[in-house]
Amino acid sequence: MNNLRKIFIIIFFCISVINLYAKNGLALSTVSETNKYPYMKGRQMININFSSGWAGFLTASLNAITYDYEVTTNFAKLNLNLLIPNISKYVHNMDFKGSMWYIPNIAYTFLYRENLGFEFGIGVQSMSFNLTIPEGKFAGIASSDKASIPNGNSTFETTYTYIPITFGVKLFSGKSRRTVNTFRIGFEPIVYSLRTRNALNGETTSEKYRNFNLYISYELGWSIELFPTREWSVKPYIDISLLEIGYYAKSSAHLLYRDTRDAFLSFGAGTDLVDLPIPSLSEAPYLQYVLGIRFILFPRIGFSMRF
Repeated sequence: MNNLRKIFIIIFFCISVINLYAKNGLALSTVSETNKYPYMKGRQMININFSSGWAGFLTASLNAITYDYEVTTNFAKLNLNLLIPNISKYVHNMDFKGSMWYIPNIAYTFLYRENLGFEFGIGVQSMSFNLTIPEGKFAGIASSDKASIPNGNSTFETTYTYIPITFGVKLFSGKSRRTVNTFRIGFEPIVYSLRTRNALNGETTSEKYRNFNLYISYELGWSIELFPTREWSVKPYIDISLLEIGYYAKSSAHLLYRDTRDAFLSFGAGTDLVDLPIPSLSEAPYLQYVLGIRFILFPRIGFSMRF
């Protein structure tokens, strides 16, 4: 709560020291000095971001690895046995499918000056994972001391949906104001569900959780004006960002990790899956801090319209 109070104090201070008065609009072209427009002209931007973030990266990566483990790891020069011993045994005896959907992040930016803007954005991202041990493949991963005969398939199903809502300050710099430095505060409601069925002991679980994250971050990117010499009433831009880095003042990632781990161990009971090196939070207290770091490569690939 103290972190949240500090953030609002900073926002109030920043707004209070800015003089929100100006006579004219802003030039619609970076090579023009014309600004004889009504106040709001040239000061508004709609930004659409098509990057799917971690949802797209994780589902695509895991699908590629499990679809053809040997080809993918050889091509990428990866030795995943260092991370998960005998991983090929699990890949060959289980079926995995990841899927995702998202609503592109849409943001509104108000340009107070040519090099200063205020942003509000919202989007939705969701990813789902399904892990199945077919009835006929239990022998490949069942614990040697377990004599139970499986009754059907064992399944592990998860869905994670989060809604990033952001407020930010944009600083435009460089030639033609192409470089964009964005400082954000993000509020991120998250809903996730975990469903399991163990075919060896007959146990099933089904849980649904709701929580939220609160973070601050910095994003480095570029906004490229497509027609800089044109004084059109609506100007198009291409947006791309290199990275976003930040920290969660309030994070639910460690709770999500704990709940997912517990559900996975319930799903894998009676098999070698319970021997995988998946530490609990008490065994690895540093995880709570590591999971509090926000880092995304290429977080923004999209376009903007200025008017």
